[in-house]
Amino acid sequence: MNSELPDSVTSRIGVSQTRRYQVTARDIRRFAQAIGATDPVHSDEAYARTTRYGTIVAPPLFCQSLTYDEVPPEQLPADGSPVELAVPIPAQRAVGGGSEYTIERLVRAGEAITVTSTLKDVYTRQGKSGLLYLVVVETRFAAEDGQPVATEVATYIKRV
Repeated sequence: MNSELPDSVTSRIGVSQTRRYQVTARDIRRFAQAIGATDPVHSDEAYARTTRYGTIVAPPLFCQSLTYDEVPPEQLPADGSPVELAVPIPAQRAVGGGSEYTIERLVRAGEAITVTSTLKDVYTRQGKSGLLYLVVVETRFAAEDGQPVATEVATYIKRV
């Protein structure tokens, strides 16, 4: 346990939030276009039907677009981080510190994906500019049958 952290922070470790998304072919096409993925399996339904997938499938990191809910800017924490990272830390800024993805399979158009984000850890480190708070979040993406699609473990750095 990190003695620098108040109970209001440490008590949230292990807490999960779950959301569900119905993925459309349009969602996949827009994501593919945004990242420059030109394989027709991401955009052309007729072509995709001839592949082993049988339908449009998303590029591998598509699940990242499902990680956080869309909320009005005025509902975001003061540091600008997503509401899912609203851990009561005295921070003014937040940046991504890195993430690791495990991709089990590609997401298909028409699937409902359950997204479960769990606060795995919060700890501190001394940085050049002062105390840094590292927030570790594990996000699991699962199909309707509960089978895993992908997992991300991400670290966010918050500082005063």
